[in-house]
Amino acid sequence: MSDTAKRVLQNSLLRVGGYAVGSLIYFAIIVLIARYLGVEGFGQFSFILALAATLQLFVDMGIRNVLIRDIAVNRTQFAEKLGVARTLIWALSFVTMAIIVLLANLLNVSHEVRQAIYLAGLAVIVTFSALAYSAVLRGFEEMEWDVLGFVLHKCLFIGLIGTVIYADLGLRGVFGAMLAANSFLYLYYRGLVRVLHGPGKLCLDLRPGWALLKESLPLGIAEILRRLTWHLDKLLLAALSTPVALGIFSAGFKFLEAINPFASNLTLPLFPAFSRFAQASPLRVLSAFEQSLKFLFVIAIPLAVLFFVFADRVVVLFFGTEYAETDIVLKFLAPAVILILPTSAYGYVFTALRLQRNYTLCVASALLVKLVLGVFLIRCCGYIGAAIGTLVAEGVLFCVGLLMLRRLGGGVPRLGMVWRPCVAGLVMGFLCWWVRDQALMSVLFGAGLGLAVYAGLLLLLRTFTHHERVLLVDAVRVRLRNSTR
Repeated sequence: MSDTAKRVLQNSLLRVGGYAVGSLIYFAIIVLIARYLGVEGFGQFSFILALAATLQLFVDMGIRNVLIRDIAVNRTQFAEKLGVARTLIWALSFVTMAIIVLLANLLNVSHEVRQAIYLAGLAVIVTFSALAYSAVLRGFEEMEWDVLGFVLHKCLFIGLIGTVIYADLGLRGVFGAMLAANSFLYLYYRGLVRVLHGPGKLCLDLRPGWALLKESLPLGIAEILRRLTWHLDKLLLAALSTPVALGIFSAGFKFLEAINPFASNLTLPLFPAFSRFAQASPLRVLSAFEQSLKFLFVIAIPLAVLFFVFADRVVVLFFGTEYAETDIVLKFLAPAVILILPTSAYGYVFTALRLQRNYTLCVASALLVKLVLGVFLIRCCGYIGAAIGTLVAEGVLFCVGLLMLRRLGGGVPRLGMVWRPCVAGLVMGFLCWWVRDQALMSVLFGAGLGLAVYAGLLLLLRTFTHHERVLLVDAVRVRLRNSTR
């Protein structure tokens, strides 16, 4: 258990560090696109991205997570499992692309926007072909190669976006750059897996693919609903409001979107361990998940505080004064950060336990609440209503998931696990609020002091046990030693 925990922590630290770099680059890409296209153009970009991102999950259908689980449990059959997964993904890709083309021609949009939708569809399909190979690396827990591909992809993407802006290629150029960067990612992962582990040939026998689809379908539906939950407000704003309102909301929501994949990558190293624990006992999975919640809350709370207190400064700094109204959106979305990190592990927990249907019900509950609230609140309050609906829906997902895990015998955090980081976060928030209207250097000093006080209070209040502190120090030491070799 100790060796497994150390490996999970090492991989988490690696993914957090590597993903922090990649996320910063990606956020810079979004800022460049937002400033280049303007509020209305950025609204169109956000709508196309939301549409493509929702439909892209028809390609995946939960296949990647099942593939990671199976490889983590039995690595000797990875080539067979990868071949079946690839065959299924390619079949679903043709269906998805046909749907994208159909929707692009049914929507009342300009010729440029329609072509951008085509490019976005191709880009996301190429991405999932790449991530099938990435799943092999994750199943083998070779996180360093997986993270390297993520960072290289973002470096290439930002270079291509710079070229698009310089040449003034417009919306089509932006999605063309995305397609080129995603194609590179596919070639990287495919070549790496072939070198490290060998090829995974396509499986012409459709029976294993059908069996995989039946097993992954509940998870795939859950992921589609989850992605739709994330993008529902944008689609509703596009239908019920204006492109300007959509652009203002999207700018604030981008901060939350940046946290979401960060959370997924932070919790992903837990998945192989969860899968192995499930072979012994479901209670081991639930116990490991409950232990991980403390670390997730500790990381999430200061992020939420910084976004809430400095919302106006952050929005203007990154997106410019044209997006100044976005600060109220970010204030409403900031508390959702505390919920996103724990819920990012739900899919891994339920998949490891082979209870994908439970996860589907959790996500469906959140989507239903968001749909009902969204239609009402967006009509009344515009982009502010969209932000409120997002926060409430994340709370519903968090609570419903915990209740389902509770029925299985665990998963509800103890009060002692939560109150200490909450108290430390309140003190940090007070210090940050005190300097929020000061000059930039004072703001930076106050934020740094707040983080230092937060860390000090966590130690003073004995948030972590002695065993947890030793485990964390050992993981950091091993990771640093490996990185210097």
